[in-house]
Amino acid sequence: MTKTHIHPKSLTFPILLVLYEIATYLSNDMYLPALPQMMKEIGLSTKQAQATLTTWFIGSAFLPLVMGVISDRYGRRPVLLLGGVIYILATIACAITSDTNTLLIARFIEGAAIPSMMVAGYACIHELYDQKEAIRILALMGSITVLAPALGPLLGSIVLYFTSWRGIFWFISIWALIIIVLLVRWMPETFPPEKRQPIHYGTLFIQYARVLTNKKFMLLMMVLGFIFTGFIVWITAGPLLVIENFHYPPIVFGMFQAFVFAAYIAGNHLVKHILEFIKVSTLIRLGLFITLAGGILAFVSSVCFAKTIYPFLMSMTIYSFGSALCFSPLNRSIIEASDEPMSVRVSLFTVLWTGFAVLGSAIASLFFSGSILSISIPVAVVVIISAIMKIAAAYLP
Repeated sequence: MTKTHIHPKSLTFPILLVLYEIATYLSNDMYLPALPQMMKEIGLSTKQAQATLTTWFIGSAFLPLVMGVISDRYGRRPVLLLGGVIYILATIACAITSDTNTLLIARFIEGAAIPSMMVAGYACIHELYDQKEAIRILALMGSITVLAPALGPLLGSIVLYFTSWRGIFWFISIWALIIIVLLVRWMPETFPPEKRQPIHYGTLFIQYARVLTNKKFMLLMMVLGFIFTGFIVWITAGPLLVIENFHYPPIVFGMFQAFVFAAYIAGNHLVKHILEFIKVSTLIRLGLFITLAGGILAFVSSVCFAKTIYPFLMSMTIYSFGSALCFSPLNRSIIEASDEPMSVRVSLFTVLWTGFAVLGSAIASLFFSGSILSISIPVAVVVIISAIMKIAAAYLP
């Protein structure tokens, strides 16, 4: 389906999808301030409290490949909507349980339901819009979804002040329910019955293998993935650096984080306007150059100004702005690099994207020692790797 411009009405589904995506992300970001209260009320140990996060991530990495196959067989709408119902029920289970094992199972199911949104929902976006329109839509959605990690902890603290940790899960479940009801009305079906075929596992494995051996797909995925890894290193270790090591109160960290994410929102907003004047490949190079500059400046500032966080913070803001310029065009370019079925491409993209998030979190856990340098070195390294992957991709036919 090709359009020459985006009519305002065509934004209804993407906006609803991104609001649902925020609800899923809030199930991690929003309840973090409530962990101490949960530990006290349910009797969670520190490891069990951490496991409520880990099981969510494991669940989210568990089903993307399956969701792609199912959405090709039964359509995009049923997969997303049924996944939404499962997500809501799992979130309600989190709200009402007082049993540790039940909570962990519910958190796993919460995470496992999210690929239904990522795979079926984003397959719809790529199937609905042509290249430039899709990039603009993805940039708009990125500007909105970034509000979840930026404002989720603050929103959770507000709900926690008036209710309890259970109120946070009720809030998320009601939010998700409203959006799913609206999606029943407004979500299009971009994969009609005449295109659907029975599942052939042999063919499916061949299709996955073709994508995984597609050099352009994988190199561009690594460009995007390693930039994202650097972002996750900051998101994971940043709170400890600011609060524990520089002794700023949590609200100040929230302001720092909002500043960094504001640059990301600004970058996404700029993408929508300059895409008419420059090529997608040029936009990717520009964004990567700015991101690389931010990563290198982060390292230099951590060496020269180790006792103050502000130069490093400005460097991460530059990194954030540059990554916003190239994230959406890279996303679309990766999808366009293969001719395999859309669900196969989006499924593998989701799996690899999740893998880079896990990599960033693991790097932060292993290397963060309380200094700015222990964050800036991994950030600089991964963005340099990303630049090398982009150079390699440029030499492909």
